[in-house]
Amino acid sequence: MSSCYVPNGASLEDCHSNLFCLADLTGIKWKRFVWQGPTSAPILFPVTEEDPILCSFSRCLKADILSVWRRSQRPGRRELWLFWWGDDPNFADLIHHELAGEGLLEYT
Repeated sequence: MSSCYVPNGASLEDCHSNLFCLADLTGIKWKRFVWQGPTSAPILFPVTEEDPILCSFSRCLKADILSVWRRSQRPGRRELWLFWWGDDPNFADLIHHELAGEGLLEYT
C-alpha cells in the first residue's frame, strides 16, 4: 500500500489545506511583466542597475509591494511578478516603460 506521507511525517495535502486555512488568500492579485532583453546585445549580458526588471523590482520593494523576478528559459528574457491585496498599485510609478504587462489575475 502506498502512502501520501513523506519521511518527515507531513503530507502535501495537510500543508496545502493548512495554508489556505491560515492565510486569507481571497482577494490576492498578481500581474506579470516581461522584458524580452536587449535587441542589439549578445545572448549573455550583465545584470546592471539599468536593467528594467531590477529597476522595477527595486521600486516595488521600496513601495512595500511583494515582488519577485526570474529569468525565463528564453535567452535574455526576464519576468517580474507583483502580488498585492486591495487596490491596484500605481504601475506607472513602479514599472519601467520597457516592460510589457501580461494580464491581471485575482484569486477569489
